[in-house]
Amino acid sequence: MTLAILLLAAAVGQVPASSAQPGDIVVEHCLVSLIDQVNVPAQETGMLVSIPAYRGRIVADGDLLAQIDDRTASKQADIAKFRHDKAKTEAANDIDVRYATKAAEVALKEHEVFEQSNRESRGTISKMQLDKAWLAYQRAVLQIEQAAMNQKIAGLAAAESRAEMEGAQMVMDRCRTESPINGVVVQVYRQEGEWVRPGDPLLRLIGLQWLKVEGTLDADQHDPSQLIHRPVTVTVNTPSGLQQFSGFVNFVSPEIDATGSFDISAVVENRQTAKGYWALSPGDIAGIDVHTNRQPVSAADLERFRTRNEKTAALTEN
Repeated sequence: MTLAILLLAAAVGQVPASSAQPGDIVVEHCLVSLIDQVNVPAQETGMLVSIPAYRGRIVADGDLLAQIDDRTASKQADIAKFRHDKAKTEAANDIDVRYATKAAEVALKEHEVFEQSNRESRGTISKMQLDKAWLAYQRAVLQIEQAAMNQKIAGLAAAESRAEMEGAQMVMDRCRTESPINGVVVQVYRQEGEWVRPGDPLLRLIGLQWLKVEGTLDADQHDPSQLIHRPVTVTVNTPSGLQQFSGFVNFVSPEIDATGSFDISAVVENRQTAKGYWALSPGDIAGIDVHTNRQPVSAADLERFRTRNEKTAALTEN
């Protein structure tokens, strides 16, 4: 990485002038590069029916980039929903349980009446009739258990159909390719009507709102532990003049290379010009002023960087 930075700096020919204050650490010949870059793949097999993304479009996390034909999955979801609704209704239906309970009460009462008749007048009811009445009661008791079991099975069927419905919805979701970051579409590899498979690249996105600036420092002169999360000012010569950007050190390498240097990386928030273009570009050569005499950036600033690709941090269309 050090050699690449030096070569690029030599090719540019001019390093931005530093605006360092007393106590600052100056890192020269730094390379500006991307943090967020994604080759967005297809996740399902099928035909591309829509690609609303185009080169240069600014997108936010969750925006639709491409749509694969999901009609089959949609019908499977509908079928699973009908099965789920049917099984759920059957699981909630306790008519059979209530009927079997009443039948058991009647059968038991009839058996008790027969027994009472025989106690009052011996031989009025034959043993065969008594056995049949008891059997009717036992059958009604078993019907209660069977009705309860049927309800339980219907509940399991409802859970099974719900899982099928969710599985079909997952397939539908994978047919919908959404942006994983806030960024800009720079390449579109596929067209509507093409057949794609999981893993086939569809588009390339890059994020320009936050960029990293990388350089090296002499390990004999600087303590890495004093650098992490310190605020920085990045200075860049652009076609419109000298510009400065604020950020913080987000990485200090624990390794020292053969030249006695270690890598340092800062992240800065980019800004747009009046015409909507980004002021800082990957490939620019910059200088970093690390403000070691200031406190490390706050937890809120760190969290803002970590959540840069969430909906709340989305870029707006030009």
